[in-house]
Amino acid sequence: MSIAVNLALVAASILLLLGVMAGVKAAAGSLAIGKETQRKLIHVATGLYCIALPLIFDERWPILVLVAAALVVLLALRSPQIMKTGLASTLHGVERNSHGEIYLVLAVGFLAFRTEGDLVAYVLPLLVLTLSDAAAALVGVAYGRRKLDVEEGAKSVEGAVAFFATTCLIAMILLLLITDVPRLSVVLLSLMIAAFGAMVEVNSWKGLDNLFIPVGLHLFLVSHLDSPPVQLLVLTAGFLLVAAFVLAAAPMLQVTRQAAKAATVLIFLVCSVTAPHNAILPAVAILAHLAARRSRPCRSRHPDLDLLGTVAGISLIWLFVGEYAGMTAINMFNFTFGIAAVMLLTLASSVWPKWAVAASVAAIFAALLVIAGWNPPTAQWHPLLWPWAATAMAGGCLLALWAPGWFDRYRGPRVFALALIVPVLLFVTGRFTT
Repeated sequence: MSIAVNLALVAASILLLLGVMAGVKAAAGSLAIGKETQRKLIHVATGLYCIALPLIFDERWPILVLVAAALVVLLALRSPQIMKTGLASTLHGVERNSHGEIYLVLAVGFLAFRTEGDLVAYVLPLLVLTLSDAAAALVGVAYGRRKLDVEEGAKSVEGAVAFFATTCLIAMILLLLITDVPRLSVVLLSLMIAAFGAMVEVNSWKGLDNLFIPVGLHLFLVSHLDSPPVQLLVLTAGFLLVAAFVLAAAPMLQVTRQAAKAATVLIFLVCSVTAPHNAILPAVAILAHLAARRSRPCRSRHPDLDLLGTVAGISLIWLFVGEYAGMTAINMFNFTFGIAAVMLLTLASSVWPKWAVAASVAAIFAALLVIAGWNPPTAQWHPLLWPWAATAMAGGCLLALWAPGWFDRYRGPRVFALALIVPVLLFVTGRFTT
């Protein structure tokens, strides 16, 4: 198709989104549809349309243009002047603080960029998010009696079971219809996808399940769709053991069960996408955050969840950037978490012995160099890493010592924004010199 036709389809897609919102708004007035149901109707309609995007567009760039345009429209609808009135009320009429519609658009863009010819890795995650999430909401509202302990929103055991059952059915049907995966693997994959999706849905917050579910399932499918049954069983056993260990350690670390399960899922995803040793520094950064939070609490309702959300975002950014540039960014990924870890440990230095903090920083510096050396030759495109790491970590420590109060609010985003500076500079430098 020509550029003009593609752009016309992008414009028509935006108008269709607004038309669906207008239709739901009109129906809500005459049929007395509740605010939450209005959100779910738009969620289902949008999700089903997004599944059809590869059939509508024969190139990826119009989908990315559509994603950008949709983000602009949705951000405009969040304006305080129109957020609770008109079309925007169909999305923002509920009192819950959620950015689910933004995360859904970002997830579609991520999947569209990464998926080329692998239909199941695009369709299955979006179909699960569209149908399983709606099933969980409907069952939870109508029949939910046993409430789950979560820090934001209302979750029920009945809703989680509905999500699991719907996802398992969707996965089995799609895997049987559009893949050549052996039937035993289909059963195992379906159970793992359903369990993973249900855990993410239950433990997400602020609408992040709209991002974590499709992206997480996509990454899992890409990594393990062709794995033999024995490997899938070993992977499942390993995940269950880690989850049990983390949940057992959660009270000692003063971490809620929701945050502990979210951290387990996050580390599991990192291990699914890359070698397990690349999950070491993200785990260290999370532990450093816990140490900093205990010695110097930050002004946040849910500091652990906010930090985990930031860790997930940084991970996706490096994955996307590396694939877009055609050069793996795994060492820059580790570099970022190493800097963040030393900054967070420095914030904990008010109650730790200075020698212990210095020894921990030195250990993280050494771990970064060793882990970078373990990665394959394709990851070694950058110049000598230790001078950059020494400079960045020293600068991060000095910043944390000089203005610790600045990190008392929005700690995760601020720490990682600073931690990204030197790795991004190194990546850009390498991009144009290799």
